[in-house]
Amino acid sequence: MSDDTTRDRLIRAGIRLFGEHGYKATTTRMLADAAQANIGSIAYYFDNKHGLYLAAARYIAGALRERLGIQAAGSMPEDRAMARRELERLVRRMVRTFAADVECRQWLLMVMREQLHPSDAFDILQHQAFGVVQLTLSQHIACLTGRDVEDPVTTLETHTLVGQIVFFLIAREPLLRRLSLQQVDDDTLNAMEEVVVSHLRLFEPVA
Repeated sequence: MSDDTTRDRLIRAGIRLFGEHGYKATTTRMLADAAQANIGSIAYYFDNKHGLYLAAARYIAGALRERLGIQAAGSMPEDRAMARRELERLVRRMVRTFAADVECRQWLLMVMREQLHPSDAFDILQHQAFGVVQLTLSQHIACLTGRDVEDPVTTLETHTLVGQIVFFLIAREPLLRRLSLQQVDDDTLNAMEEVVVSHLRLFEPVA
């Protein structure tokens, strides 16, 4: 989020504080102070704290789709070659987003809280981001494997692929320590991409 309007600062503050403290423990005073805003600005822009919480979820959903270049789930790929090419492109973008995007790391705690205790904010994340990404990946995997996009195995394969990539974010610190790194450098990022892309061969039919 590059803008610095009061509304933008409140959303940034919300993502951080809701993630660190949870919804109930985060007060409007904490949010206003963190955003260097008047406490009345929360009601002005979002009606109340809950409105700000939902706006934070919408921001994360929209920003994630933008990072991955997916605005909405499209149609099935025309052929396996297209499916393989687009799946690899998307996987590479996902790796770079989850492994190296600083802002993405700032979303983690809030998203994890919603994973553990889903609320109406999780519905926003699911419908506007997670579900769109999952369906897009499933369409490409289904085309490669010849299974139906709604086949439970296709869903499980999609979820497993996403899990491999998201783990670069969730388990970032153990990985950095194991590799004796302070941060993910370009060589490591390229290696991450290649490792995950190499797993895509499992979706291709055996000749």
